[in-house]
Amino acid sequence: MIGRIAFTHYCVADMDRSVDFYQNALGLKLLFKRDDWSEFEIGGQRIALRFVDGWRGSSSGGSGATVSFLAEPIEGAVDRLKKLGVRFIDELRVYPYGKLASFIDPDGNSIGLYQPPPA
Repeated sequence: MIGRIAFTHYCVADMDRSVDFYQNALGLKLLFKRDDWSEFEIGGQRIALRFVDGWRGSSSGGSGATVSFLAEPIEGAVDRLKKLGVRFIDELRVYPYGKLASFIDPDGNSIGLYQPPPA
């Protein structure tokens, strides 16, 4: 029986570079790092990175699943990541259901930021 999400994982070409990005740019807690697999914890969930020799992610994102991180205030998170040189797929957008922004990691994997609307 399926109970909950165990983890989300992305394929990466350079484990050291990707661990640095997820740990230092995004501030995720590194649980462990190996040459072929690394895991981070965020809010009781796990994000994993899997090394694939010769991996080439899409330059515009969309290379697989997209994880969206809760970011409040989202504007501060967007500004911080832009200052670190992170490439955004689209600018901050406001919808009735909240604010969204999308960017890519060093391997072209799409990542989202989300801030819910005021209560």
